[in-house]
Formats: sequence, C-alpha cells, structure tokens
Amino acid sequence: MTMKQSKQQPAGKVVPFTGEFYPEVDTTPPATGSAAPYMMFVAAALIGGLSLGAIATYQSVDQVKLREMQAQSQQLEKVKDQVCR
Repeated sequence: MTMKQSKQQPAGKVVPFTGEFYPEVDTTPPATGSAAPYMMFVAAALIGGLSLGAIATYQSVDQVKLREMQAQSQQLEKVKDQVCR
C-alpha cells in the first residue's frame, strides 16, 4: 500500500460541503450585572422614607393643633350663622 491509498471506512451518511462554516454557539448567556435589583431597592427605600415622613408630619403636634383650630373655626362659623340670622 502506498501513502495515497487508504482504506475506505464505511460512512453512514455523506453530507456535501457547501462552503459554509457554522460557528459553534455558546449556549450559556454571558453573566452581566443588572442594575434592576438595586433600582428596585432604591425605589422601595424612597417610597418607605416618604411614607414615614408623611406619617410623621401628619401626626406632628403643629398639624394636630392646626386641624383642631380649623374644626373650631368651622364650628364658630356655624354658630355665627345661627345667631346672626
């Protein structure tokens, strides 16, 4: 046997070469850091802080006194309307 002659191996299926090479595709997605979890945390903290600030303002002594004075003012207006008729 010479170098040019080789034993033919039985092949299952012959696929003709069309000249195109297909690159191997990496099935694992690249690990990229996403800012979405951090933004959600910041948004939740902001909403929580605003809520606590609103509650603290609504329940402050000055606001309670102001609401009481407004209620008394409305009662005085009603009494004034009834007396001055």
